[in-house]
Amino acid sequence: MKRLKKFSQKAITKFHVRVDKSKSMTFYQKDLGIYATIKTDLLDYETFISPSEAPATNEYLSSGADPYESTIADIQIFEKEIFPVLMSITDIFGEDKLMSLDAVRLAVGSNENDYITIDESDLLTMDVEPSLQGLLDFIRENREGIVGFCDREYQSDHGNLIFFKSKLRNPSKTIKSIELSILSSLQQRGLYMQQYHKYFGLSFYITIRCEEISDDLLELLKALGIDWELLFFRRDLSITDWTEIECERNSINLKGFIKAKYEALGFFDINNIARLVVRNQLSFKIANKIAEMLNKAKMLRDQGFSNDKKEPLNKAEIAAAAQLACAYYGENAGDLKFDKDIALKDVIFFEEELIKL
Repeated sequence: MKRLKKFSQKAITKFHVRVDKSKSMTFYQKDLGIYATIKTDLLDYETFISPSEAPATNEYLSSGADPYESTIADIQIFEKEIFPVLMSITDIFGEDKLMSLDAVRLAVGSNENDYITIDESDLLTMDVEPSLQGLLDFIRENREGIVGFCDREYQSDHGNLIFFKSKLRNPSKTIKSIELSILSSLQQRGLYMQQYHKYFGLSFYITIRCEEISDDLLELLKALGIDWELLFFRRDLSITDWTEIECERNSINLKGFIKAKYEALGFFDINNIARLVVRNQLSFKIANKIAEMLNKAKMLRDQGFSNDKKEPLNKAEIAAAAQLACAYYGENAGDLKFDKDIALKDVIFFEEELIKL
């Protein structure tokens, strides 16, 4: 079996979170920014589905095919799911931050068999820019005459039925945008039928795009029911435990870890650290502490020097760091084995230097 080439993912972080039965999140970080997409399955709301006029209308539509079914979703989705999120966004970023209303189609009438539709384009034709806040007020004032909201856009290439889209751009210095959307994936219908015995599955998505993990982002995630501190702790602890096992089993992994985490340490530095660790069967936490101290020392020492003038660490300095790391974790450093050419006086000298850092 051929060994697959290693793929560097230093600039990419992606993980999935399951919060509860209906809520999940995908977190994606690249060099250009961070994306957090929170998904809520709208399982407890009723939908009404009937065949549409698409078999005839799609014959003459020049662009944008109609779906082959007409769907009305419960208006309570706006009242119980979307508007609370809007209130949280308003509380955090201020009432002057209006969310644009990019897609929505309301069914106005007496029931699912007696209605007519209106959508955001009816306002745009009169040079009126609809907002999510305005939609909230409209629904509150006309609640009795609104049957629900309908499918607004059919993305045939993605297999998605879009029911609602809204966006807030640049709510703060670090958050670039917050997008709200409701859609149904035609590709996931089999899963809904199998798991929930429902033909139709609506999902509410919140996508946050930002430059960094800031206080604004953490406050917003908390308001949306995402405990970031718990997620980070659980994930960080799991990765650390797994890394520790792999590095203690294989010195090549230990070298790779030190190289990736401590940029000031060179090839010979890393090899000498790993050789000392393996020879004395030191734990990963001690190896990491050794590398941490030496990396700090070398960064201070090499300031202002070009790469070709940076000298490797003295082996006595590595031995001194090993003794200090063992003492830090309460382990006996007197049994450490060093190369014969390392003088004890040099080890003591470097211990004193490292302690000063």
